[in-house]
Amino acid sequence: MKNILKWLSIPYYFNPSLKFKLRISFFHGLFIFLFLYLFKPFYLNQFEVIILEYTLGIGIIASLATFLVLYVPAIIFKDYFNEDNWTIGRNLFLMIVGVTSVGIVLWSITELYSEAYQLTKISLLEFLFYTLLVSLIPLIFFVFLNEKKVRVRREKKVFEIKEIKKDKEVNITKELAKEINIYSDNGKEKITFPIDTLVYVTSQGNYASFFLIHDNTLKEKILRVTLTKIAKELEEYSNIIRCHKSYIANVNYITDISGNARGYLLKSEFIPIVIPVSRSFSKQSLQRLIQ
Repeated sequence: MKNILKWLSIPYYFNPSLKFKLRISFFHGLFIFLFLYLFKPFYLNQFEVIILEYTLGIGIIASLATFLVLYVPAIIFKDYFNEDNWTIGRNLFLMIVGVTSVGIVLWSITELYSEAYQLTKISLLEFLFYTLLVSLIPLIFFVFLNEKKVRVRREKKVFEIKEIKKDKEVNITKELAKEINIYSDNGKEKITFPIDTLVYVTSQGNYASFFLIHDNTLKEKILRVTLTKIAKELEEYSNIIRCHKSYIANVNYITDISGNARGYLLKSEFIPIVIPVSRSFSKQSLQRLIQ
């Protein structure tokens, strides 16, 4: 039980891409159609006369329903579907809810076919059981294999980056660099700091938190400004990189990197948290994070 709970809490990737959701929905419906049409499991031998029409209809409905399950809840419950907090457990819960919802719809349609063609009716629970066997078990198997595949690939990439780092020294300059002025969105407030003291910046709603190093202690300064504006102000400094939609990091302070199925994570002896890396980050930019 402990191992199962541990597995469910493993980071996983919820892809927000519309193209990805359409592709998954199409192939899910196609799989169901082909499996039911070719193998005719359970009670489907009764549908011989209309087997193509019936299984094709189920496949189409399954595709549409899958897309709705992937698309609609993510819009309504944005915090729950936050990519940075997504896990295998949340992904499986979504699949169970989705498969159950699809099963109820398909059972209702099957009831209409049964009445029209005088076929044997089955209960909702029995139909849901069949639906779970056909859909959920293959999906769980896919999640298991996909998580392992992505995690291993990213761990391999991390290893390659660390190998490059072995012969290099982390050089955090002790000299005071040019002081930087960052103004608030309304232009009335500002914060000033030497660029080499900036460790990372993170967004806090309409505000940004600047974390600066001073006497080996991390100090926080807050300003009402967007990360986009900050990134633009600091774009001339190659060691300052916006690695995530919510984070800007100084690569001079990054000392380690790890990876899992959800993405890469940056670590530093100065930072009490791990900083996520956007999946859109290029391989070249990723290699620059550990110098």
